Amino acid sequence: MEPTAAKKPWAVLAGVLVCLFLVSLIGLQCPPRFTSLVVPQTLHADEAVQWSRAKELSEGVPYSSNEDRFHGPTLALSLKAASKLTATPFDEMSESYLRHVAGGYLLLLSLAALALPGASLASRVTAAAFCFLIGGGAPFGFYFVQEVLLVAGLAWGVVLWLRSEAAESPGSRGLWRMLSGLAFGFALACKVTAAAYLFFFFIALLVVRKPWADRHLPGFLLGLVASWATFQSVGFTDIHGLASWWRQLARSFGVASGRSEDTLMVLSYWPWIWAALWLLEFSLQRFLRERHVPFRASPADFILVFVGLIFCLHLLLPYKTPWLLYGVMALPLVLLVPAQLGEGWRKDGLLLVGLLVSAAYAAGDFAKHSETASKPVQEFAGRVERLSEAYKGRFYVAVEGGHYWPLPYYLRKYPVGYGEFPQAANAPLRLIPATDASEPIVPGYAVSSLTLREGGDRYWVLVAKGYESVFIGK
Repeated sequence: MEPTAAKKPWAVLAGVLVCLFLVSLIGLQCPPRFTSLVVPQTLHADEAVQWSRAKELSEGVPYSSNEDRFHGPTLALSLKAASKLTATPFDEMSESYLRHVAGGYLLLLSLAALALPGASLASRVTAAAFCFLIGGGAPFGFYFVQEVLLVAGLAWGVVLWLRSEAAESPGSRGLWRMLSGLAFGFALACKVTAAAYLFFFFIALLVVRKPWADRHLPGFLLGLVASWATFQSVGFTDIHGLASWWRQLARSFGVASGRSEDTLMVLSYWPWIWAALWLLEFSLQRFLRERHVPFRASPADFILVFVGLIFCLHLLLPYKTPWLLYGVMALPLVLLVPAQLGEGWRKDGLLLVGLLVSAAYAAGDFAKHSETASKPVQEFAGRVERLSEAYKGRFYVAVEGGHYWPLPYYLRKYPVGYGEFPQAANAPLRLIPATDASEPIVPGYAVSSLTLREGGDRYWVLVAKGYESVFIGK
C-alpha cells in the first residue's frame, strides 16, 4: 500500500532529520542509559574474540579449525580485507577501527530501506538515515560482532524477495529472487542461527498466503547455496569450513535447548521486555494506520509475522543472550518504517522520536550483557605499556591457566605466552587466574589484582620486583 503523500516530502525529510539530530545531541548529555547508544571505548569479549579469529585467519590458520564457534568467517574476512585496503596491521587496530568495519555493515543494513518497494523515496531515505543513526535500535549495531552482518543479510534477503514479487516481467522476477538467495546465503555464512530465521521466513510467507513455491524457487536456492558455500569456505580455500558449519548447527541444538554447558541462561528479562514493547509499538502503528485493512492484506503483516516468529523462538528457548534480539530491533526499522512514514512532519516526527526514545531507554539494559570492565582494562593496558618501556631486559607476558578473550587484544603489542611454558616463571609480567581470595606469595614479584568482567574473570597480576612502582604509576 502506497503511503499518503506528504505535501513537501523533502521538506519533511529535512525537518525530521534535523529533529533527530537535535534529540541525539540532547541524548548525549543524558544519563548512562541514553549514552549507551554511543560507542563504548573498551571491547566486549565477543568483539575481541572476533579480532583474534581474524588475526589467525590473516596468519593462515583455517577458520574452520575453531569448530566450537557458532560464527562463520564473514566478519574475519571483512577485517582482513580492511587491513589490506588500509595497510593497517592487526596490532595497530584500535577499538574505533574495528567498529568502523562493522559500521560498514550497519550502513549496508540501513541502505536496505532504500530498495524496499511500495514507499516514497523521502520515506525510504528517512528510514535508512534513522536506522543508521540509532545503530539498528540496539547498541550492538556499534559493536564488532557478527549480528550486524547477519541482520544485514536478512534485511536484504527480505527486501530483494519483496522486489521480486513487485517485478512485472518473469525475467526480472527471477533475477531479484536469485539476488535474494545470495543475501540469505551470506546470512547463513555469518551464523548458524540464520537457518532458523530462513525457516521462519517461509512460515511467514505461508501465514500471509504469499506464493513462494514457483518456478523461480530453484534460482533462489542456487543463489543461496552458492553464496553460503563461497563465504563459509573463504572463497573455496577452506573446504572443511562447509562441514564445520553443519557441526556448529548440530551443536547449536544442545546449546539452545539448555542441554549444553555453554548455554547462557537469562540474567535479566528487561531486554526481552523492551523487544516485546518494540514489536507492540510497530503493531499498534499498523493498526492505527490501517485499522480497516484485514489481516494478510497489509504488507506490514508479513514483516510483523516474520519478526514475531524470531522473537518467540528466542523467548521460548532456554538460551538467552540479548545479542539474539538485534534482528527483532533492527529489521522493523528498515522493513516497516518506510511504509509508516509519509503522513506529514508532525506524525512522522512523533513516530521517529518515539522510536528513538524507546531505543535509548532500552540500550542501557541491552548493553549490560557480559560487559567488559572498561576502566580496569584501560588502566591495565596503560600500565603494561609503562612497564614494557621501563623494563631493562627482554619484556614478555605470561598468562597462566587460560585467558579471557579481551587479553589477546589488549596485549597484542607484546610477546605473550598462554598456558604453561618454561619461561613463564621468569616473565616480567605474569597473570594467574584468581580462583579464590587467597593472594599468592611468589618470590621476586609484587602482587595486585585485575578484574576484566564483573562477577568473574579475575586475575592476580605479578610484576617483577623493582618495577611495581612503574606499573602502578607512582
